[in-house]
Amino acid sequence: MYSTSYFLLNDQERDVIVHAETGVKVNVFGLEVDQFQPTRGELHIFGDDHGEWLAFETEGWNGEHFEVIQQAVLWYARYLDYPQMSIQTEDPRPEFRLRKHPDR
Repeated sequence: MYSTSYFLLNDQERDVIVHAETGVKVNVFGLEVDQFQPTRGELHIFGDDHGEWLAFETEGWNGEHFEVIQQAVLWYARYLDYPQMSIQTEDPRPEFRLRKHPDR
């Protein structure tokens, strides 16, 4: 089980959540203000912060530490003083929604 030791780095453009124990990094993007394009091969989680959507994208994700990433998003929601943040894995922007198969 991993610790819940997270901290924020600010790289002048956005917040970066770092898990102290593993070094896992999660970049935070504001979908209304940043030109966010999902990076292939990274894990993406989206959160509704009082009507403004955030994108959480891993940095150098190798398929490990999924629980750490989930907890990082929850930690950030508490950091924003909004622990009831709505969180989902589908991009809320219409142009990025998963396409449905025509037979379904």
